Amino acid sequence: RTVLHNIFATLLEIDENLQVVPGLAHSWDVSEDGKTFTFNIREGVTFHDGTPLDAEAVKYNFDRMRDRDFGSARAGELAFVETVTVDDPLTVTVTLSQPYGAFLAALASWSGMMVSPTAAEEHGRNFSQVLIGAGPFKFVERIRDDRLVVERFDDYFKEGLPYLDQVVYRPFVDVDARILNLESGAIQIINTVPGKAVKQFQESPNVTLSSIGGLGFRGLWINTKSTDLGSAERRAAVSACIDRQVVVNTVFGDAAVPAIGPFSPATWVVDSPDEAPHRDLDAARALLAEAGVPDGFSFPLLITPDDESIRVASIYAAMCSEVGIDIQLQQVEFGTILSRMAEANYAAAQIELSPRNDPDLSSHPWFHSTGGVNFSHYASPEMDRILDDARAAVDQGERRALYREALDLFNTDFPYIFTYHLQEMKAYRNELKGYRHIPDSMMRFEDVWIAR
Repeated sequence: RTVLHNIFATLLEIDENLQVVPGLAHSWDVSEDGKTFTFNIREGVTFHDGTPLDAEAVKYNFDRMRDRDFGSARAGELAFVETVTVDDPLTVTVTLSQPYGAFLAALASWSGMMVSPTAAEEHGRNFSQVLIGAGPFKFVERIRDDRLVVERFDDYFKEGLPYLDQVVYRPFVDVDARILNLESGAIQIINTVPGKAVKQFQESPNVTLSSIGGLGFRGLWINTKSTDLGSAERRAAVSACIDRQVVVNTVFGDAAVPAIGPFSPATWVVDSPDEAPHRDLDAARALLAEAGVPDGFSFPLLITPDDESIRVASIYAAMCSEVGIDIQLQQVEFGTILSRMAEANYAAAQIELSPRNDPDLSSHPWFHSTGGVNFSHYASPEMDRILDDARAAVDQGERRALYREALDLFNTDFPYIFTYHLQEMKAYRNELKGYRHIPDSMMRFEDVWIAR
Protein backbone atom coordinates (compact mmCIF):
# COMPACT_ATOMS: atom_id res chain seq x y z
CA ARG A 1 0.00 0.00 0.00
CA THR A 2 2.90 2.38 0.65
CA VAL A 3 3.81 2.07 -3.04
CA LEU A 4 0.22 2.53 -4.18
CA HIS A 5 -0.12 5.85 -2.33
CA ASN A 6 2.55 7.23 -4.65
CA ILE A 7 0.94 5.86 -7.83
CA PHE A 8 -2.74 6.48 -7.11
CA ALA A 9 -4.04 9.87 -6.03
CA THR A 10 -6.91 9.66 -3.54
CA LEU A 11 -10.18 11.53 -3.56
CA LEU A 12 -9.27 12.93 -0.15
CA GLU A 13 -6.05 12.89 1.90
CA ILE A 14 -5.05 12.86 5.57
CA ASP A 15 -2.49 15.07 7.25
CA GLU A 16 -0.04 14.44 10.07
CA ASN A 17 -2.85 14.83 12.64
CA LEU A 18 -5.07 12.29 10.83
CA GLN A 19 -7.41 15.06 9.74
CA VAL A 20 -9.12 14.64 6.36
CA VAL A 21 -7.96 17.29 3.87
CA PRO A 22 -8.61 17.92 0.15
CA GLY A 23 -7.11 15.59 -2.45
CA LEU A 24 -8.52 15.11 -5.93
CA ALA A 25 -11.65 16.69 -4.50
CA HIS A 26 -10.79 20.27 -3.59
CA SER A 27 -13.93 20.58 -1.44
CA TRP A 28 -17.02 18.66 -0.37
CA ASP A 29 -20.37 19.17 1.31
CA VAL A 30 -22.24 16.83 3.65
CA SER A 31 -26.00 16.89 4.18
CA GLU A 32 -27.44 17.47 7.64
CA ASP A 33 -28.50 13.83 7.94
CA GLY A 34 -24.92 12.69 7.14
CA LYS A 35 -26.02 10.58 4.17
CA THR A 36 -25.30 12.74 1.10
CA PHE A 37 -21.78 13.77 0.12
CA THR A 38 -21.10 16.12 -2.80
CA PHE A 39 -17.50 16.19 -4.03
CA ASN A 40 -16.05 18.97 -6.19
CA ILE A 41 -13.25 17.57 -8.37
CA ARG A 42 -10.20 19.59 -9.35
CA GLU A 43 -10.19 20.84 -12.92
CA GLY A 44 -7.63 19.62 -15.47
CA VAL A 45 -6.46 16.48 -13.64
CA THR A 46 -5.45 13.51 -15.81
CA PHE A 47 -4.40 9.93 -15.20
CA HIS A 48 -0.94 8.73 -16.24
CA ASP A 49 -2.37 7.52 -19.59
CA GLY A 50 -3.97 10.89 -20.36
CA THR A 51 -7.52 9.89 -19.42
CA PRO A 52 -9.34 12.83 -17.78
CA LEU A 53 -9.97 12.46 -14.06
CA ASP A 54 -13.45 13.96 -13.89
CA ALA A 55 -16.77 13.16 -12.22
CA GLU A 56 -17.42 10.31 -14.66
CA ALA A 57 -14.07 8.73 -13.74
CA VAL A 58 -14.88 9.02 -10.03
CA LYS A 59 -18.29 7.38 -10.58
CA TYR A 60 -16.61 4.60 -12.58
CA ASN A 61 -14.28 3.89 -9.64
CA PHE A 62 -17.12 3.72 -7.12
CA ASP A 63 -19.10 1.42 -9.41
CA ARG A 64 -16.06 -0.80 -10.00
CA MET A 65 -15.31 -1.22 -6.29
CA ARG A 66 -18.97 -1.97 -5.53
CA ASP A 67 -19.38 -4.51 -8.35
CA ARG A 68 -19.96 -7.92 -6.75
CA ASP A 69 -18.56 -9.70 -9.81
CA PHE A 70 -15.33 -7.70 -9.54
CA GLY A 71 -14.89 -8.76 -5.93
CA SER A 72 -13.05 -5.71 -4.57
CA ALA A 73 -11.79 -5.92 -1.00
CA ARG A 74 -13.07 -2.35 -0.68
CA ALA A 75 -16.70 -3.36 -1.19
CA GLY A 76 -17.23 -3.64 2.57
CA GLU A 77 -16.08 -0.07 3.16
CA LEU A 78 -18.56 1.12 0.51
CA ALA A 79 -21.44 -1.12 1.59
CA PHE A 80 -23.60 1.87 2.55
CA VAL A 81 -23.25 3.58 -0.83
CA GLU A 82 -26.65 3.57 -2.52
CA THR A 83 -26.14 5.84 -5.52
CA VAL A 84 -23.34 7.73 -7.22
CA THR A 85 -24.52 10.57 -9.45
CA VAL A 86 -22.61 12.80 -11.86
CA ASP A 87 -24.06 16.30 -11.37
CA ASP A 88 -21.76 18.01 -13.86
CA PRO A 89 -18.29 17.27 -15.32
CA LEU A 90 -16.56 18.11 -12.05
CA THR A 91 -19.20 17.34 -9.42
CA VAL A 92 -20.25 13.94 -8.11
CA THR A 93 -22.79 13.15 -5.39
CA VAL A 94 -22.64 9.99 -3.30
CA THR A 95 -25.73 8.99 -1.32
CA LEU A 96 -25.49 6.53 1.57
CA SER A 97 -28.23 4.35 3.01
CA GLN A 98 -27.21 5.49 6.50
CA PRO A 99 -24.56 7.72 8.08
CA TYR A 100 -21.04 6.24 8.07
CA GLY A 101 -18.56 7.83 10.46
CA ALA A 102 -15.47 6.60 8.62
CA PHE A 103 -16.59 7.37 5.07
CA LEU A 104 -14.31 10.37 4.49
CA ALA A 105 -11.36 8.59 6.14
CA ALA A 106 -11.93 5.62 3.82
CA LEU A 107 -11.75 7.94 0.81
CA ALA A 108 -8.34 9.13 2.04
CA SER A 109 -7.13 5.54 1.90
CA TRP A 110 -7.66 2.50 -0.36
CA SER A 111 -11.28 3.28 -1.23
CA GLY A 112 -10.28 6.73 -2.44
CA MET A 113 -7.55 5.54 -4.82
CA MET A 114 -8.71 6.39 -8.34
CA VAL A 115 -7.69 4.12 -11.23
CA SER A 116 -7.80 5.05 -14.90
CA PRO A 117 -11.12 3.79 -16.35
CA THR A 118 -9.45 3.39 -19.74
CA ALA A 119 -6.68 1.18 -18.36
CA ALA A 120 -9.03 -0.74 -16.06
CA GLU A 121 -11.28 -1.63 -19.00
CA GLU A 122 -8.38 -2.50 -21.28
CA HIS A 123 -6.47 -4.69 -18.83
CA GLY A 124 -9.29 -6.12 -16.70
CA ARG A 125 -7.99 -8.62 -14.16
CA ASN A 126 -4.42 -7.84 -15.29
CA PHE A 127 -4.65 -4.20 -14.20
CA SER A 128 -2.18 -4.91 -11.38
CA GLN A 129 0.47 -5.36 -14.06
CA VAL A 130 0.13 -1.75 -15.27
CA LEU A 131 -1.10 0.26 -12.22
CA ILE A 132 -2.23 3.47 -13.92
CA GLY A 133 -3.40 6.14 -11.51
CA ALA A 134 -3.09 9.91 -11.14
CA GLY A 135 -0.54 10.09 -8.33
CA PRO A 136 2.84 11.82 -8.31
CA PHE A 137 4.70 8.80 -9.76
CA LYS A 138 4.09 6.41 -12.65
CA PHE A 139 4.68 2.69 -12.40
CA VAL A 140 7.71 1.53 -14.44
CA GLU A 141 8.55 -2.05 -13.52
CA ARG A 142 8.48 -4.68 -10.82
CA ILE A 143 11.07 -7.42 -10.58
CA ARG A 144 9.97 -9.94 -7.98
CA ASP A 145 12.16 -10.06 -4.85
CA ASP A 146 14.45 -7.39 -6.30
CA ARG A 147 12.86 -3.98 -6.89
CA LEU A 148 9.84 -1.92 -7.89
CA VAL A 149 10.47 1.29 -9.82
CA VAL A 150 8.28 4.39 -10.27
CA GLU A 151 9.14 7.63 -12.08
CA ARG A 152 7.98 11.23 -11.94
CA PHE A 153 4.58 12.05 -13.46
CA ASP A 154 5.17 15.41 -15.13
CA ASP A 155 1.46 16.29 -15.28
CA TYR A 156 0.72 15.69 -11.60
CA PHE A 157 -2.06 18.01 -10.44
CA LYS A 158 -0.01 19.55 -7.61
CA GLU A 159 2.08 22.19 -9.32
CA GLY A 160 5.85 21.72 -9.07
CA LEU A 161 5.59 18.25 -7.54
CA PRO A 162 7.03 15.70 -7.21
CA TYR A 163 10.65 16.77 -6.78
CA LEU A 164 12.19 13.34 -7.29
CA ASP A 165 12.67 11.90 -10.78
CA GLN A 166 12.49 8.30 -9.66
CA VAL A 167 11.88 6.11 -6.61
CA VAL A 168 13.19 2.54 -6.32
CA TYR A 169 11.69 0.23 -3.70
CA ARG A 170 13.89 -2.64 -2.56
CA PRO A 171 12.75 -5.54 -0.34
CA PHE A 172 15.08 -6.51 2.51
CA VAL A 173 13.79 -9.52 4.40
CA ASP A 174 17.07 -9.73 6.29
CA VAL A 175 16.99 -7.16 9.08
CA ASP A 176 20.77 -6.70 9.22
CA ALA A 177 20.91 -6.03 5.48
CA ARG A 178 18.24 -3.35 5.87
CA ILE A 179 20.22 -1.65 8.64
CA LEU A 180 23.56 -1.87 6.81
CA ASN A 181 22.17 -0.49 3.55
CA LEU A 182 20.70 2.54 5.31
CA GLU A 183 23.85 3.24 7.31
CA SER A 184 26.02 2.95 4.17
CA GLY A 185 23.81 5.26 2.13
CA ALA A 186 22.85 2.58 -0.41
CA ILE A 187 19.21 3.39 0.42
CA GLN A 188 17.68 6.62 1.75
CA ILE A 189 14.77 5.43 3.93
CA ILE A 190 13.38 2.23 5.45
CA ASN A 191 9.70 1.58 6.03
CA THR A 192 10.00 -0.67 9.07
CA VAL A 193 12.60 0.01 11.74
CA PRO A 194 13.78 -3.17 13.52
CA GLY A 195 13.50 -2.90 17.28
CA LYS A 196 17.15 -3.77 17.75
CA ALA A 197 18.22 -0.87 15.51
CA VAL A 198 16.38 1.89 17.36
CA LYS A 199 19.26 2.87 19.65
CA GLN A 200 21.77 2.58 16.80
CA PHE A 201 19.77 4.97 14.61
CA GLN A 202 19.16 7.36 17.51
CA GLU A 203 22.94 7.67 17.94
CA SER A 204 23.88 7.65 14.24
CA PRO A 205 25.33 10.92 12.87
CA ASN A 206 24.00 10.10 9.39
CA VAL A 207 20.47 8.90 10.10
CA THR A 208 17.30 10.59 11.35
CA LEU A 209 14.91 8.43 13.39
CA SER A 210 11.35 9.75 13.37
CA SER A 211 8.92 8.20 15.86
CA ILE A 212 5.21 8.90 16.38
CA GLY A 213 2.28 6.93 17.79
CA GLY A 214 1.42 4.01 15.52
CA LEU A 215 -2.03 2.79 14.48
CA GLY A 216 -1.32 -0.83 13.64
CA PHE A 217 -1.75 -3.89 15.86
CA ARG A 218 0.36 -7.02 16.24
CA GLY A 219 -0.18 -10.40 17.80
CA LEU A 220 -1.66 -13.72 16.73
CA TRP A 221 -4.28 -14.21 14.07
CA ILE A 222 -6.52 -17.05 15.21
CA ASN A 223 -8.66 -19.31 13.02
CA THR A 224 -11.72 -19.54 15.25
CA LYS A 225 -13.00 -22.45 13.16
CA SER A 226 -9.86 -24.57 13.63
CA THR A 227 -9.77 -27.70 15.74
CA ASP A 228 -6.83 -26.49 17.81
CA LEU A 229 -8.12 -23.00 18.61
CA GLY A 230 -11.86 -23.22 17.93
CA SER A 231 -12.50 -22.95 21.67
CA ALA A 232 -12.65 -19.44 23.18
CA GLU A 233 -11.28 -20.90 26.43
CA ARG A 234 -8.20 -22.23 24.65
CA ARG A 235 -7.64 -18.88 22.98
CA ALA A 236 -8.10 -17.06 26.29
CA ALA A 237 -5.59 -19.39 27.94
CA VAL A 238 -2.96 -18.52 25.30
CA SER A 239 -3.62 -14.82 25.87
CA ALA A 240 -3.34 -15.20 29.66
CA CYS A 241 0.10 -16.79 29.27
CA ILE A 242 1.59 -13.83 27.39
CA ASP A 243 3.32 -11.05 29.28
CA ARG A 244 2.90 -8.24 26.80
CA GLN A 245 5.23 -5.85 28.58
CA VAL A 246 8.05 -8.42 28.60
CA VAL A 247 7.61 -8.98 24.84
CA VAL A 248 7.84 -5.22 24.28
CA ASN A 249 10.82 -4.72 26.58
CA THR A 250 12.76 -7.71 25.25
CA VAL A 251 12.33 -7.16 21.52
CA PHE A 252 11.29 -3.55 20.93
CA GLY A 253 12.10 -1.31 23.91
CA ASP A 254 10.66 2.13 23.24
CA ALA A 255 9.55 1.08 19.76
CA ALA A 256 6.28 -0.53 20.93
CA VAL A 257 3.60 -0.52 23.64
CA PRO A 258 1.36 -3.35 24.96
CA ALA A 259 -2.00 -3.84 23.24
CA ILE A 260 -5.54 -4.34 24.50
CA GLY A 261 -7.19 -4.54 21.07
CA PRO A 262 -6.95 -3.27 17.47
CA PHE A 263 -7.08 0.37 18.62
CA SER A 264 -3.77 1.83 19.75
CA PRO A 265 -3.21 4.62 22.29
CA ALA A 266 -2.59 6.88 19.27
CA THR A 267 -6.34 6.72 18.55
CA TRP A 268 -9.19 8.34 20.47
CA VAL A 269 -10.42 4.92 21.64
CA VAL A 270 -7.64 3.78 24.01
CA ASP A 271 -6.15 6.13 26.60
CA SER A 272 -3.12 4.18 27.80
CA PRO A 273 -1.13 1.00 27.08
CA ASP A 274 -1.60 0.22 30.78
CA GLU A 275 -5.08 -1.05 29.86
CA ALA A 276 -3.53 -4.12 28.20
CA PRO A 277 -4.22 -7.51 29.87
CA HIS A 278 -1.63 -8.75 32.33
CA ARG A 279 -0.13 -12.25 32.48
CA ASP A 280 -2.08 -14.64 34.70
CA LEU A 281 -0.92 -18.28 34.68
CA ASP A 282 -3.49 -19.33 37.28
CA ALA A 283 -6.24 -18.03 35.02
CA ALA A 284 -4.62 -19.82 32.07
CA ARG A 285 -4.66 -23.14 33.94
CA ALA A 286 -8.29 -22.64 34.96
CA LEU A 287 -9.25 -21.89 31.36
CA LEU A 288 -7.46 -25.03 30.15
CA ALA A 289 -9.39 -27.09 32.67
CA GLU A 290 -12.63 -25.47 31.55
CA ALA A 291 -11.72 -26.31 27.93
CA GLY A 292 -11.21 -29.95 28.91
CA VAL A 293 -7.44 -29.93 28.34
CA PRO A 294 -5.98 -29.39 31.84
CA ASP A 295 -2.54 -30.60 30.75
CA GLY A 296 -2.44 -28.23 27.78
CA PHE A 297 -2.56 -28.71 24.03
CA SER A 298 -0.49 -27.94 20.94
CA PHE A 299 -1.03 -25.87 17.80
CA PRO A 300 1.08 -24.77 14.82
CA LEU A 301 1.92 -21.07 14.45
CA LEU A 302 2.78 -19.78 10.97
CA ILE A 303 5.46 -17.07 11.00
CA THR A 304 7.57 -15.31 8.39
CA PRO A 305 11.27 -16.29 8.34
CA ASP A 306 12.70 -13.03 9.67
CA ASP A 307 14.64 -12.46 12.85
CA GLU A 308 12.06 -10.27 14.60
CA SER A 309 9.13 -12.62 13.93
CA ILE A 310 11.12 -15.59 15.13
CA ARG A 311 12.18 -13.80 18.34
CA VAL A 312 8.63 -12.69 19.20
CA ALA A 313 7.08 -16.09 18.42
CA SER A 314 9.77 -17.86 20.44
CA ILE A 315 8.88 -15.74 23.46
CA TYR A 316 5.20 -16.63 23.04
CA ALA A 317 6.15 -20.31 22.86
CA ALA A 318 8.31 -20.17 25.98
CA MET A 319 5.63 -18.36 27.98
CA CYS A 320 2.84 -20.75 26.92
CA SER A 321 4.95 -23.84 27.60
CA GLU A 322 4.74 -23.10 31.34
CA VAL A 323 1.14 -24.35 31.38
CA GLY A 324 1.60 -27.12 28.83
CA ILE A 325 0.62 -25.22 25.68
CA ASP A 326 3.01 -26.30 22.93
CA ILE A 327 3.34 -23.75 20.10
CA GLN A 328 4.97 -25.34 17.06
CA LEU A 329 6.65 -22.62 15.00
CA GLN A 330 6.46 -23.06 11.24
CA GLN A 331 8.38 -20.61 9.04
CA VAL A 332 6.46 -19.87 5.84
CA GLU A 333 6.69 -17.22 3.10
CA PHE A 334 4.37 -14.23 3.65
CA GLY A 335 2.22 -14.76 0.56
CA THR A 336 1.64 -18.40 1.44
CA ILE A 337 0.55 -17.47 4.96
CA LEU A 338 -1.89 -14.91 3.57
CA SER A 339 -3.39 -17.48 1.19
CA ARG A 340 -3.76 -20.06 3.92
CA MET A 341 -5.41 -17.53 6.22
CA ALA A 342 -7.96 -16.62 3.54
CA GLU A 343 -8.69 -20.32 2.99
CA ALA A 344 -9.01 -20.99 6.76
CA ASN A 345 -6.18 -23.49 6.33
CA TYR A 346 -4.33 -22.60 9.53
CA ALA A 347 -4.67 -22.50 13.31
CA ALA A 348 -2.66 -19.37 14.16
CA ALA A 349 -0.46 -16.95 12.24
CA GLN A 350 1.79 -14.01 12.94
CA ILE A 351 2.10 -11.52 10.07
CA GLU A 352 2.24 -7.76 9.71
CA LEU A 353 -0.53 -5.95 7.83
CA SER A 354 -0.90 -2.23 7.14
CA PRO A 355 -2.62 0.01 9.72
CA ARG A 356 -5.63 2.12 8.76
CA ASN A 357 -6.54 5.70 9.55
CA ASP A 358 -9.85 5.18 11.43
CA PRO A 359 -10.99 2.70 14.13
CA ASP A 360 -13.71 1.38 11.82
CA LEU A 361 -11.16 0.49 9.15
CA SER A 362 -9.02 -1.25 11.79
CA SER A 363 -11.88 -3.43 13.01
CA HIS A 364 -14.91 -3.89 10.77
CA PRO A 365 -13.13 -5.44 7.74
CA TRP A 366 -11.18 -7.82 9.99
CA PHE A 367 -13.67 -8.85 12.66
CA HIS A 368 -17.19 -8.42 11.31
CA SER A 369 -18.69 -11.69 10.08
CA THR A 370 -19.10 -10.16 6.61
CA GLY A 371 -15.71 -8.42 6.62
CA GLY A 372 -13.73 -8.71 3.41
CA VAL A 373 -10.56 -9.72 5.28
CA ASN A 374 -12.06 -11.66 8.19
CA PHE A 375 -9.05 -13.98 8.41
CA SER A 376 -10.17 -15.15 11.86
CA HIS A 377 -13.37 -16.51 10.28
CA TYR A 378 -15.05 -15.02 13.33
CA ALA A 379 -18.82 -14.72 13.49
CA SER A 380 -20.34 -13.00 16.51
CA PRO A 381 -23.79 -11.36 16.28
CA GLU A 382 -22.86 -9.16 19.24
CA MET A 383 -19.59 -7.97 17.64
CA ASP A 384 -21.43 -7.42 14.35
CA ARG A 385 -23.98 -5.24 16.16
CA ILE A 386 -21.31 -3.18 17.92
CA LEU A 387 -19.24 -2.61 14.80
CA ASP A 388 -22.31 -1.82 12.69
CA ASP A 389 -23.59 0.67 15.27
CA ALA A 390 -20.16 2.30 15.46
CA ARG A 391 -20.10 2.61 11.67
CA ALA A 392 -23.48 4.32 11.66
CA ALA A 393 -22.53 6.77 14.43
CA VAL A 394 -21.11 10.16 13.50
CA ASP A 395 -20.47 11.57 16.98
CA GLN A 396 -16.95 10.62 18.13
CA GLY A 397 -18.02 10.18 21.75
CA GLU A 398 -20.69 7.69 20.73
CA ARG A 399 -18.25 5.87 18.49
CA ARG A 400 -15.68 5.69 21.30
CA ALA A 401 -18.20 4.15 23.70
CA LEU A 402 -19.08 1.47 21.15
CA TYR A 403 -15.44 0.63 20.39
CA ARG A 404 -14.77 0.40 24.14
CA GLU A 405 -17.61 -2.13 24.25
CA ALA A 406 -15.92 -4.00 21.39
CA LEU A 407 -12.68 -4.15 23.40
CA ASP A 408 -14.46 -6.11 26.12
CA LEU A 409 -15.69 -8.62 23.55
CA PHE A 410 -12.28 -8.88 21.88
CA ASN A 411 -10.90 -9.89 25.27
CA THR A 412 -13.61 -12.48 25.81
CA ASP A 413 -13.83 -14.16 22.41
CA PHE A 414 -10.19 -13.64 21.34
CA PRO A 415 -10.61 -13.86 17.56
CA TYR A 416 -7.13 -12.31 17.60
CA ILE A 417 -4.66 -12.17 20.47
CA PHE A 418 -3.51 -8.56 20.56
CA THR A 419 -0.07 -8.20 22.10
CA TYR A 420 1.56 -4.92 21.04
CA HIS A 421 1.39 -1.80 18.88
CA LEU A 422 4.56 -0.72 17.17
CA GLN A 423 5.41 2.94 17.31
CA GLU A 424 5.25 4.35 13.80
CA MET A 425 8.96 4.75 13.02
CA LYS A 426 10.83 5.74 9.93
CA ALA A 427 14.62 5.93 9.64
CA TYR A 428 16.11 7.93 6.81
CA ARG A 429 19.37 9.49 5.71
CA ASN A 430 19.92 13.08 6.81
CA GLU A 431 20.13 14.17 3.18
CA LEU A 432 16.49 13.15 2.63
CA LYS A 433 14.41 16.29 3.15
CA GLY A 434 10.74 17.19 3.36
CA TYR A 435 9.45 13.85 4.60
CA ARG A 436 5.99 14.15 6.19
CA HIS A 437 5.49 11.46 8.81
CA ILE A 438 1.83 10.40 8.92
CA PRO A 439 0.68 7.80 11.49
CA ASP A 440 -0.85 5.43 8.91
CA SER A 441 2.75 4.31 8.09
CA MET A 442 2.50 5.06 4.36
CA MET A 443 5.60 6.64 2.83
CA ARG A 444 4.51 9.55 0.64
CA PHE A 445 7.27 10.93 -1.56
CA GLU A 446 5.56 13.68 -3.54
CA ASP A 447 7.27 16.51 -1.62
CA VAL A 448 10.52 14.77 -0.67
CA TRP A 449 13.90 15.70 -2.12
CA ILE A 450 17.54 14.69 -1.70
CA ALA A 451 20.00 17.39 -0.64
CA ARG A 452 23.41 16.93 -2.26
